Amino acid sequence: MELTKIIRQIRMLSAETIEKASSGHPGLPLGAAPMACALFHELMKYDPKNPHWPDRDRFVLSAGHGSALMYSMLHLYGYEISMEDIKSFRQLGSRTPGHPELWCVPGVETATGPLGAGFSNAVGMAVAEKHMNALFGRDIINHRTWVLASDGDMQEGISNEAAQFAATMGLSKLCVLYDSNKISIEGNTDVTFTEDTAGRFKALGWYTDVINGEDPQEVITAVKKAFDNDLARPKLIVCRTVIARDAEEKEGTAGAHGSPLGKAVLEKMRAKYGFSGEFHIDPEVTKIIAEKRASIGDTYGEWNERFEAMKASNAEKSALWDAMQIPTFENIEWPVWEAGKKEASRKSSGIVLNAIAKACPSLMGGSADLAPSNNTWLNGLGTFSNTDGSGRNIHFGIREHAMAGIVNGMAQHGFHIPFGATFLVFSDYMRGALRLSALMKLRVLWILTHDSFHVGEDGPTHQPVEHIDSLRLIPGMKVIRPADGNETVAAYEYALNHHGPVCLALTRQDLLQLTNSSRNRKDLRGYVVKNPAEYDIQIFASGSEVSLALEAAEILGKSGKEVMVVSVPLLDLDSNHLAKLVNPSPDVVKVAIEAGTARLYTAFGINHRIGMESFGESGKANELAEHFGFTGQKIADRLLEMLEK
Repeated sequence: MELTKIIRQIRMLSAETIEKASSGHPGLPLGAAPMACALFHELMKYDPKNPHWPDRDRFVLSAGHGSALMYSMLHLYGYEISMEDIKSFRQLGSRTPGHPELWCVPGVETATGPLGAGFSNAVGMAVAEKHMNALFGRDIINHRTWVLASDGDMQEGISNEAAQFAATMGLSKLCVLYDSNKISIEGNTDVTFTEDTAGRFKALGWYTDVINGEDPQEVITAVKKAFDNDLARPKLIVCRTVIARDAEEKEGTAGAHGSPLGKAVLEKMRAKYGFSGEFHIDPEVTKIIAEKRASIGDTYGEWNERFEAMKASNAEKSALWDAMQIPTFENIEWPVWEAGKKEASRKSSGIVLNAIAKACPSLMGGSADLAPSNNTWLNGLGTFSNTDGSGRNIHFGIREHAMAGIVNGMAQHGFHIPFGATFLVFSDYMRGALRLSALMKLRVLWILTHDSFHVGEDGPTHQPVEHIDSLRLIPGMKVIRPADGNETVAAYEYALNHHGPVCLALTRQDLLQLTNSSRNRKDLRGYVVKNPAEYDIQIFASGSEVSLALEAAEILGKSGKEVMVVSVPLLDLDSNHLAKLVNPSPDVVKVAIEAGTARLYTAFGINHRIGMESFGESGKANELAEHFGFTGQKIADRLLEMLEK
């Protein structure tokens, strides 16, 4: 009876929240209220007074459209979210946006909007928990990751990729409650989704169960049974529910998915539940919840005693904890390169990455089955696996989208600087998760190699053209394309100190180590590498085209034409630094050179460009360079044509 009172309170508060906003999705909060009640009242480990407690359970509402449910739960169970916050749901500037956003209010662990994204983030959180558990032991880190997912989450491909990975890695403390109400915007899911989801997850290697999700006690029993009987596999509990339960004529219909219920329906609900008015909180519910929280005891306090004992008795673990919680980078032994040496920037990146890994225990990640090509293997630091959570190299498999979502989740967990790697052209698969990493300002490294047509024989499907510019357009995403080893050092130092995502675009082909390139991250937004007193042409280039620009400048110098060359590893649309380097004289030809679309340089007053106008071709890299005009001589010829015009 107590749980029934709580469930009715959750339903009423959620429905009224949506009605006041005249916007929202009431169906899921009403149908999934018993599951949420089971989690917050009986199953989860958390402390509203210490919402950032490292060993708290993580709760991810992957079905983010049901955010009113989350806000109701956080309010009722003592988090810092007021009734005024509830009443300002979906309003400009409120702490309760339409979909949960990272740390909009305490208790929200990730931004869930695109369906399936939260599922993949939760897998990343479970990875981070398993790694920290292996390092510090179950007395310090031993928590679960919970997901409330919808039919839509199960249909999105990213969730299946992430589920494959979770089973392979034995993420046994991950539990997904699937709100299976069989309704989506267009109606009954039978028109698009007829699979046996429990059967699919069982085949993937998950523990599965199918229950009546409208009975909170059955949810509690099923979850406890899962964790008691299976210590090796992630858990999926399929909870059969009815969308918009108790909403009279809206119950069980698609009309309850994305529109407020209406005042008439609300009045019937209110009368049925015996509530006295709008936004009424039943004092008995408040008392039940308070008594439940008191009966649990000071879980955080007990943990903190164990934590302080560990800190006092184990200097090695104490130092490791501090290094992971607040990473510092002073002890990194940055590599150096001899001028004139030739090396692909993907290889330079691998050398720098390993130097960082030795000094920074927070660094952890891997590739989408491309570590030998991406040069992302962390030497001597072990492999994260089903049987060993201590390794720092992750085999993500050929799952770019899930990899990116998992990396985001690892960053959200709070102790890791994670990285994910693939070919630049395959960032298309990762686009949704990359955008979310920028939206949430996560410190993650995206290592994207094979950055131009120099990929060669694999042809245009593997040769990125528009990708660098498209990534630059994501607000808050910093894209760095280093020209040599020194700039690669600067790129990584920038990424480690930047509180947001950074993409490193790296070459397959060898690059010449420049004589005067900069290792200073402050120069990444543009600095001069060839600076004649007077010049006719200003070239702005990044990555592999910087050495080409210098070669073209040398050729033109022999014919009396002087050229300034500016290296622009980071074309930062949020800064006006580069504009200050652009010569305002109309007599100076300003040219951007990049083996991509190179269209964004115009934002800084650079009105000529030498870039790619096609998707590429299949052939040897040197032949393609000649074909597309990316040689020193051909660039010099193009520049002369511009001068003559």
